[in-house]
Amino acid sequence: MNPLKESFHFYTRHIESLLLLSAVIVLPFMIVHNMTINYVSFLAAITGAKVVSSFFNLFLLLLFFMVVQVPFAQYVITDLEGEERPLRRAFRTFAEQGISVFLFGVVYVLAVSIGMVLFVVPGLVLLILFFLTPYVAVVKGKAPWKSLRSAFELGKRHFVPIVGLLILTSVIEWGISMIGLFSVTSITTSFGAVFFTQLLLYVILCPFISVLFTLYTHKWSTEQVRKQEELAWEG
Repeated sequence: MNPLKESFHFYTRHIESLLLLSAVIVLPFMIVHNMTINYVSFLAAITGAKVVSSFFNLFLLLLFFMVVQVPFAQYVITDLEGEERPLRRAFRTFAEQGISVFLFGVVYVLAVSIGMVLFVVPGLVLLILFFLTPYVAVVKGKAPWKSLRSAFELGKRHFVPIVGLLILTSVIEWGISMIGLFSVTSITTSFGAVFFTQLLLYVILCPFISVLFTLYTHKWSTEQVRKQEELAWEG
């Protein structure tokens, strides 16, 4: 299975359910993020604390991204396992694990943000090594804290592919965002229209990113388990 190719197929087959999840879960988070960042940026402009504004923006964006991955990952895994009502299962998992993922995200994103602001490279390394934690937690059906070791092993073994996937999704997001921004500004310069367009594009794109990383995590986790079983059998 090619996870990249399969992601496009999965997204198009389940687009209604994925967009519903995104509208119910991702959209509120993004609205809160933008409102909070606008207020913090206003205070930073008055006080001159632009570094604090940049730090908080990075922190909040990564934190929200970690949390909203849970329902999409659960939806994908439920469908792969052939269970019924994956949408209901996704919402239930988000309600049950959302708090634990949020608490993990606070620690993880704080470490990454500090590393990015102060030293850059350590922050990027931490970002990659533990990036798959929410996905691993869903795949293995464990709490994020109990999935750290598996996520670290996958992150270390597939460091370069994860970097490549992050660059790919960032380029796609940037390209779509620029096209949307150009299209809207060619019609109107209204801040509300631009703001709504950016939110809408992220709501549409976020499920695809989640599906992509979930399928890769599932593939790599399956290969890891199979390899461990082979080593145990040989031993």
